[in-house]
Amino acid sequence: MIDRNVPGVFVECGVWRGGCSAAMLLAQRERHGTVMRKTYLLDSFQGLPPATERDGPFALAWQADTHHNCRASLSEVRAAIAALDTPAESYEFVPGWFDNTVPLLARRLAQERIALLRVDGDWYDSTAVCLEHLVPIVPEGGVVILDDYYVFDGCARATHDFLSRHDLPFRICHVPGGVGAYFTHVPSR
Repeated sequence: MIDRNVPGVFVECGVWRGGCSAAMLLAQRERHGTVMRKTYLLDSFQGLPPATERDGPFALAWQADTHHNCRASLSEVRAAIAALDTPAESYEFVPGWFDNTVPLLARRLAQERIALLRVDGDWYDSTAVCLEHLVPIVPEGGVVILDDYYVFDGCARATHDFLSRHDLPFRICHVPGGVGAYFTHVPSR
């Protein structure tokens, strides 16, 4: 995004222990010698909300069998990110449930935009709120990563519903060797 001059910050919705956000920060530092784009880390820091039927049988079974429920405390993640030794102003934690935090962040970033959006909300509702509020501020050339697109039905359904509802021609692409997908904001034809 930086090399292609796509305007905007980096945002991760659903950070769990902070690994992908750390990668966003470290990749910038490695390539450019500094963090060029601020990274926003959104998470409840309480684990996932309850899965629903819309999320599919695998999601319901997974959540019933998973003891940690993707829970990592804010203090744990804050310590992990601080250990990267990147400037404190290069990242910002946004704790809370997406339906409360995402609309507020979208308004804050409306002018600045989002060059890279990573959505790791797992379930339909979490994914839908992120797409609905944040994709409109992803500029042309910006990328939206869908972490659980090939894992949980809810993520795929929310993505398809969003693209269809807004009549967007974005093509969903598979992340090689992974379970996620992505699309790039391209102009309408």
